[in-house]
Parts: sequence; C-alpha cells; structure tokens
Amino acid sequence: MFDEQLSISRIEVKFDAGRSGQHKTLYANGRMQVRVLVLLHGVDNSGDDASLYGHPALQSLRLIAYNGARPLEGDWSVSTQENRYAHEMSGGAPRMTEVPRVKNNRISDDSDPVQVFEFWVSASRPGIMEVAAEIVMNNVTLRTNGIGFDSSVTLEAVPPKVYPLSSFSLRKYDDAQQRAGYDWIQLYHIGLQAEGRQVHLLDWYSSEVKLDPYDSEEAVQVYVSGNISGTQDGRRNFYGYMAPIYGEKATFRGPLGYVTVPINKVPGQLTLVQYVSADLQVARESESAFEFAVIDEFGTEHRLSLDGNKEQRNFILDESRRSMKQLA
Repeated sequence: MFDEQLSISRIEVKFDAGRSGQHKTLYANGRMQVRVLVLLHGVDNSGDDASLYGHPALQSLRLIAYNGARPLEGDWSVSTQENRYAHEMSGGAPRMTEVPRVKNNRISDDSDPVQVFEFWVSASRPGIMEVAAEIVMNNVTLRTNGIGFDSSVTLEAVPPKVYPLSSFSLRKYDDAQQRAGYDWIQLYHIGLQAEGRQVHLLDWYSSEVKLDPYDSEEAVQVYVSGNISGTQDGRRNFYGYMAPIYGEKATFRGPLGYVTVPINKVPGQLTLVQYVSADLQVARESESAFEFAVIDEFGTEHRLSLDGNKEQRNFILDESRRSMKQLA
C-alpha cells in the first residue's frame, strides 16, 4: 500500500524555508497575515529520501497551538489563501491587482523529498501564539509540540495603529475635465500619510452601499448635493462617486448618461470622482454625510465620513465613529 511504504522522518515549522527566525509580530486586526511553512521530510521503507506527493495523509496536515495541541481558531485563524495586505510590519508596495486564487497550498515540486505547505495566519485580538503542526500518518498522529518532533514558530499579535484625521488627506488630482458645455469632472484622491511615509490604502467599504466584485468598473454614488440656488456660473449641483480599488478606469451614470473616467493614478490612494452639472438634479439629495471605512496596507480599517460643501462645491473629509458592516 502507498501509505505503508512511506513515512515522515522530520517535520519543520518555519517562516521561511531558508531562514531560522522563529518569532514574528503582526497587527491584531483579523486581516494581516503571517506566512507559516510546514516542511515534511519523507522517507521510504529503506530509509531513503522519498517524496510524499499524493499521499492521502497530506489532507490531514494542519497548524495547531504548541501548548494544548488545539487547532488555531477563535482569535487566531488560518487560511491557505493569501490576501492582499502586507505580511510584514515594515509594509510593502501596494497590490495593483487581486491576489490569484490557489487550488492548494503546496509550494514544492512533486518529486521533492521535502514537501512544503504554505499557511497564512491572522489574529483578531492581541496575544501570543506558539504555532506547531499536526498530521495523521499511517493512523498515527504526529505533532511538532515536543512529542516526537519539536518545531514551532511564535506569533505576537499587537494592537493595530490608529491614526488621527490629520493623517488623512482629500486632495484634488489633475485639472477639471470639461463635459457637455457647463458640466465638468474633478478627480480627488484619499490618502494616508503617517510616521514620515505614505501608508497605502487598499480597500474601502460602507454599511450604506453594496459594492460590486473587484473586477467591476462601476463607481458607486456616495454623495448628491441637491440643487444649489444662486450659483453665478449656472452649475447648480454636484455628485460624488467612489471608484473601484482596481483597474485604470471607472464608469458611472451621470445626468447626461454614462461617463468613463481614469482612476487609480496614484498607487495606494483611493479615487473619488466629482461631477458638477448645470442640469436640475434628479437624484435624491444626501441627507447626511456618507460614512465608510478605508483599509490600510496592513489590513487595519479606519472609519471616515464624506460630506459636501455646497458653497465651495467640494468635499469634506471627517471622522466617523459609527460601526461598519460590509454588505455581502
């Protein structure tokens, strides 16, 4: 039988196959992930190196707590799918596209006698977790928590950083674009600058709107001014649209039909589109500020609000203390 001819000589739990560091820190926001590898060294019944590729026991491989041998759950979660947020406390370049979906978490070659599996661990509350691995081989449970094998890594989850409103910016980008005589379009960017660097914003959501899939080019209407009386230039209303986080263009339905505009010109900043019109407004006027959450490169969310200044015909960015729920 296949499973009787092979066995495991060693199991290693590491952050990187080529390094020996055994401690990492992450933000306890439920999104930031740390990559944990499990290396399984296979041998045949003669004691020679052999690949475990295809062995049914591999389906039982999982991460566990070193102390107590319980699966990671609750405040600690494990995924085989990488997400788009930074995996190191130092941050990194923003992801311009969605992370490809994986069919399995094995990252080694079929014939390699050391089969390597990749896991992604997150924490939703501060704490420390020593992570080990477990696999059931030939009806025997093998663990790396000091019984049989001894290999683990330690993760320390710390409170996520919170930034004041002054760290966030809402600025016009490029010149206004003329549309249909008296109408024009102005792009704004929402950014986060803190601790001497740009902290990339990689996502946003709101309890007030349901967002399209990431591959959609549809911008979402988030503000309607209502008709403004006494304007000297005849432009008597304006709309606000939040653009998708991916892609190079966005489309929305304006007063004169569908409009397509370029977006995401600055990596790590979100695009807000303003459409100012001379036509009477047909959409319902916004009764209050639009409240939403932005998510930074580490996966930490920050609650903001967006309102309009009708006299200046521009937008006002403020804080929101309202709890947010992402609509499915």
